[in-house]
Amino acid sequence: MIKSFIVRFALVCVCVLPAVTARAQPAPGDDGMTTTPSNGGWVLLDGRASTMVRNGTDAMYNLRYEEADSIFNELVRSYPEHPAGYFLLALVDWWRIVPNTSVQTKVERYTKSFNQRIDKVLEVSDRLLDRNPTDIVGLFFKGSALGYRARLVVLRNFGSVSLLDWASAASEGREAYDIILQCQRLAPSNSDILLGSGLYNYFGAYIPEKYPAVQPVLGFLPPGDRKIGLSMLRISGERAVYASTEARYALLDILSNMENDYNSALPIARALHTQYPGNSVFYRFLAKALYQTSNFVEADSAFNDILRRIKAREPGYELTLARQGLYYLGDIRLRTGDLKTAVRLFQEADQQSRRLGEDDESSWVILSNLKMGYAYDLMGRRDDAVRQYRKVLSMDDYNKSRENARKYLEQPYKK
Repeated sequence: MIKSFIVRFALVCVCVLPAVTARAQPAPGDDGMTTTPSNGGWVLLDGRASTMVRNGTDAMYNLRYEEADSIFNELVRSYPEHPAGYFLLALVDWWRIVPNTSVQTKVERYTKSFNQRIDKVLEVSDRLLDRNPTDIVGLFFKGSALGYRARLVVLRNFGSVSLLDWASAASEGREAYDIILQCQRLAPSNSDILLGSGLYNYFGAYIPEKYPAVQPVLGFLPPGDRKIGLSMLRISGERAVYASTEARYALLDILSNMENDYNSALPIARALHTQYPGNSVFYRFLAKALYQTSNFVEADSAFNDILRRIKAREPGYELTLARQGLYYLGDIRLRTGDLKTAVRLFQEADQQSRRLGEDDESSWVILSNLKMGYAYDLMGRRDDAVRQYRKVLSMDDYNKSRENARKYLEQPYKK
């Protein structure tokens, strides 16, 4: 639970991608990249840069990493004094990590490059701020860089979070928060800024409600409002120029994992998957939303396609996704009465989880073994069902798994 809280708090530290949206007004003698807000939104100076950003982000969100790196490196060469290219390069590393947060070796592999790119963003942003302390591009990129680095500190800790790492993430999150407030004052009508404001509003209310014991630690956060935060994220997702995808992704994560509002999450997941069909994270959210809203035919198709992509070793489709897909496919078969297939899929989910070599039983192992017991009971194989329930009792407790195992040891499971 503590790790879950820390990860969610890290989202509060996340600022946004938005400074690439600044409307450029060149000052005499500069490279044409000094920017000021105009009409509440920003764009880069010329169409060529805007095209590079658009093409690069499309490649990045579709997990075509090398293509995105190539485009953003060209952006850096064209505008070396602007932080946009450096930040977008860091974001490519971020999206190398996001689909693999449960695979420590993958996270560690890209952390060094990510941190080096973030350091460059801060260096270039600080140069802008040295010339003009209210340069909104410098402020926005600095806040974004600090926010993402704070989040990565948390994601890199598996099983526990050290006090030193927590203090570092909280400190940089505080600085990022102060910066985003300054940006909001400078450009209050900008929809890209609403991503950061929406996250702060939502988590400023969610965290004290969910974890009241940590309220003293988060005393620097102002009171939030979950409804206002969700509304801000929706507006940013609909209207932001460059932060739209990040805002919709944040909203999708919140609706799915914190609000359990899968009916609202489903159209967002569907739209993101349609726009970025190569993104495994968006596809996973879509498949789960389909399952949770009882769209079992579509969910079955989506999870099977995810398994196909894993076998094809497409970028972002790691083995950790396989156990999820196998479990959900097994549960769909259980619900629709194909019990023999359900047992096979639960067994494969259990085996796949164990092949990952984790020390503790994952939720997928626990649930797969429990649901195997359900299937055996429905097939009339009571001895096999009892064996499964006893096995679950020897495992960690997850989502009342032991309570259910005891219940169905006393009497067979009925659909």
